[in-house]
Parts: sequence; structure tokens; C-alpha cells
Amino acid sequence: MSEKASVVVSVSSRSAEDTERIGAALAAVLEPNTVVGLVGPLGAGKTCFARGAAAGLGVDPALVASPTFVYLVDYGGKAFTLHHADLYRLLEVPSDAATEVYESIGLLAAFEAGGVTLVEWWDGYRGPSPVSLVRVEFVMENAEHRRIAARFAVPGSEARATAYAERLGVAGLAPER
Repeated sequence: MSEKASVVVSVSSRSAEDTERIGAALAAVLEPNTVVGLVGPLGAGKTCFARGAAAGLGVDPALVASPTFVYLVDYGGKAFTLHHADLYRLLEVPSDAATEVYESIGLLAAFEAGGVTLVEWWDGYRGPSPVSLVRVEFVMENAEHRRIAARFAVPGSEARATAYAERLGVAGLAPER
């Protein structure tokens, strides 16, 4: 397997608390300059996951809300800064203007600022590919149950995925690979 091969770890969430624990488990294994792209419909748990990731980085999760109207918020964490972006209101930006728009809100700079950048509505992103990406997909199976799959495309993907799966297990969740 190459150093940057894609590896997937899936887990079920049966509550908001599970989703937060999943986010915290992922945050604990991330390196600086990693982008976490969240993909899923409204109400799937993306912001709940972001609160858990924030907690995993040493940020008070009570401070975290979806930055839909401000696009990007930075939170100073104990490990690294969490850059939290929301592209929902930018989904209709034409592809030829996307890079300029992402630069204007500070998103591209956040990718390289030494922290972790978490982007809600990642499936609408049309800019340059980040060097280190974990794509997290949320599938709503019913009102409470979510399937959350993290696809690691980062240097050392296999090791990161293994560490994440171990942290999920410690948190009482059953990962699948």
C-alpha cells in the first residue's frame, strides 16, 4: 500500500453523544494541516461531529456552532487550532470563481495554517485539492441511526485509520474496515 493510499473506517452512531465521540476519536489522530471534509444531508450530524472533534482538540464544544453565515470560524485548541468552515451558502458559486471565493473567506489559508480544518458540505468544494484529506460521509439510516465512514487520504493513511479504529473501540463504538 502506498504512503497515501485511501483507507476507510466505518462506524454506527445511535445518538448525538455517539456522533460527538466519533468526532473526538478522529480529532485525536489527526496531524496539522489535515482537512476533514464532512458530507451528508441537512440534519445528518455534521455540526455535532464538529463539536466532538473540537473537544478532541481541546476546544470547548459549547462554543461550536455551524458557521453557515460567517463561513469560517477559528477556535484555539490545546493541540492545534480548529478551523471550522461551512460551504452551504457557497454551493452555487461557479467553479471558475470558487478558488477566489475560498481565498476571500480564508479557507485556503486555513488548509496550510498548521491546524485542522473541518469543512461542512465538503461535497460542494471545488477548489485545489488539499495535501491531507479525511472525507467523512454521513448516511442517515433513520431518525437516530447514522452510518459514518471516514476515508483517509493522508500520509500514513493505514496507521491513522488503525489509530482511529482503536480510539473508537476505546470509546465503546464498533468500527468496521
